[in-house]
Amino acid sequence: MDGGRLFADSAGLNDNGSADEFGPSDVPLPPGMASKKSDDSDDSSDEGVRNDQKELKTVRKKKKKAKPSGNDDEKSDLPPKPSAKGIKTTPLILLILMLGTAILPAMIFASDYIGGFLQKNHVMGSIGFRLGMGSVPKKRVMSFYEKHDPVKINEVPVILGKYYGDYPKLIKRLERKYQDYGYFLGWESDEAPLALAMEQIQDLYTLWINSYWNVYAPQSLKTAARNIRYNLTFLQKKFRKVWKKQVWPHLEPFFGVPKGADKQKRADAAKAKKRNGGGGSSSGTKKGPKYRDDVEDE
Repeated sequence: MDGGRLFADSAGLNDNGSADEFGPSDVPLPPGMASKKSDDSDDSSDEGVRNDQKELKTVRKKKKKAKPSGNDDEKSDLPPKPSAKGIKTTPLILLILMLGTAILPAMIFASDYIGGFLQKNHVMGSIGFRLGMGSVPKKRVMSFYEKHDPVKINEVPVILGKYYGDYPKLIKRLERKYQDYGYFLGWESDEAPLALAMEQIQDLYTLWINSYWNVYAPQSLKTAARNIRYNLTFLQKKFRKVWKKQVWPHLEPFFGVPKGADKQKRADAAKAKKRNGGGGSSSGTKKGPKYRDDVEDE
């Protein structure tokens, strides 16, 4: 570089040339500065020209960029959503185990105590007996105590409730205590539905006949009713006799006798007829007890 140019006067500078004579493209610049300067030159060159399409695009881009920022602000203002996992299972299991170990022994003790109390006082048996659940030998027990111990008749409901569901045990104890065996044979038939229904009908019939009909009915109606009853009873007896002697023997081989048992039934009938007729069969006569006569008296 020439040192005389730096320290020259104004005349010398004019001779060498002024700085305004050099354009922007005459002086070389570094690459970075050159690109910036080119961009500035483009912008400056286009400042006077208005491009509406580009401005519209830039405005739309700015709006699109501004929307998510607003949503983020709104989301930040809202309370946080609960997690989708729900209740945590581990603390729940631990809580159940703790409560179970504390409550289960108490429940077992309470159930044992209540069960023992109910069994000792026969509460369930009394309820079942009073509700009429199942067959109960009430009639036989009442008549049994009337025969052997009338004082305990009022205690029959308590006794039946005590042995509810275990009546064979009660029957054995009563028979053994009072030495009256066989008194309770066939007690189940006393509590059969058909037997109870027929008994109820008989009670109603007796009540209406004795309490109302015989008291308030005229004598002519009572005589007519008695004659009707007599005639119906006579016809019933005749029908049963004809059915047994003439009709049933023809139907018995088809309906009344099981397969393979007709021969045995006929043999039994012939044997019974011969025995009742006095045929003198040795098998039909009852032999007396045999005593040993070779036993020496002491």
